[in-house]
Formats: sequence, C-alpha cells, structure tokens
Amino acid sequence: MKLTIFLLATVLSMAANVKADYYANFYDDDGCKINGGEGVSIKNPGCLTEPNRGSVYIPNTGLGTLSDNQFCLVKTHYDGSCSCQNEGYDFTATGFCAVLDPSYQSYRFISGGCASNNC
Repeated sequence: MKLTIFLLATVLSMAANVKADYYANFYDDDGCKINGGEGVSIKNPGCLTEPNRGSVYIPNTGLGTLSDNQFCLVKTHYDGSCSCQNEGYDFTATGFCAVLDPSYQSYRFISGGCASNNC
C-alpha cells in the first residue's frame, strides 16, 4: 500500500513539473529534422525572416483545444519584412510538424485566427 501511494505521488509530482512549450522551430527539410533554427515564441508577433524553409515544428502548449491555444502563421512570399499576408495557416498548438512552401520569405505568428489574405 505504501509503495502504491509513493508511486502515485511520484507520478503526480512529475506531471506537475511538465511545462508548456511556446517555441516553434523552422527546418530546412519537410519533416522537421534537418537544420532546425533557434526556437521562436509563437506568442511574439514579430517578423521572422526564414527563407527557403521546408517545415516548422509547432510546439505543444499543453492547453489542448482551448480558444487561447489558437494561432495563425502569417506567410509572405515576396519580401523578408512581413509586409502583407499571402497565406494564413490557422492551427492549434498541439505539437506537430507543418510543411512549408520554401518560396515564402517571411513569417509571423499571431494569436487567434487568420485574417484574409491582403497581398
């Protein structure tokens, strides 16, 4: 009985130490394996110049499908300054690899859903 309680307490304490991950990584290949870049926060709406990237690993925030776990990856073809939106990619941050078109030059993450394309 004491061993069962100890094991249960150990498992619960480890579960309590799991932290949310808000950092995405861009990769050269289409499978999130080759040449991963520095992690970038999906909560930071700043512009990311990441030309010729083949995929991005979207982190698992640990929030499931809650509305505050909805994001948009804004993609811009023609410049590295996020001047407009050629395409928006709506996602829930549950931990997965998303394939990118390498012709995109810049990206930015925004909270909530994507707006209409405006380029």
